[in-house]
Amino acid sequence: MSTNFTKRANIKFFKNIPQFDILTLGAQIFGLLISLYFFYAYSISTSITNFIEVKKFRTKKFTNNNTIITKIEKDLNYNLWLISYCYVKFLK
Repeated sequence: MSTNFTKRANIKFFKNIPQFDILTLGAQIFGLLISLYFFYAYSISTSITNFIEVKKFRTKKFTNNNTIITKIEKDLNYNLWLISYCYVKFLK
């Protein structure tokens, strides 16, 4: 339940705040578009290129580590075979 006083206070409150003023809405939107344009330009020129470089570096590192792990696994299998072969020869 609101009284006349609260209705008038709410109306005065919204009239005194420039963000809610309809006359300044165009200027606010224009400023917002300009700000978003500069943020977009910065993102394209700096942030996204850095992200791409990091992604390429990580992908290259991952593939190199994967090949090294594959080689180590083969060496371990060959080593295991060699140990078991020598053990069998030793027992004979």
